[in-house]
Amino acid sequence: MEYHRISFIHNDIEYTFIKAVKENLTGYALMQACRIEVQIYMTEHNLKGSYILTGMGKA
Repeated sequence: MEYHRISFIHNDIEYTFIKAVKENLTGYALMQACRIEVQIYMTEHNLKGSYILTGMGKA
């Protein structure tokens, strides 16, 4: 597992968090995993609606 910093914007507020992601994911699979982590984060923090994924990279 590698730690990735994931950033997204929701209702004009930027959120950033760090999450462990499998190290063998690349390209579309990595982006999809990060989007799933954003959806989980939003559910855990009671954020509803759409978001814009703004960044992801190794932490």
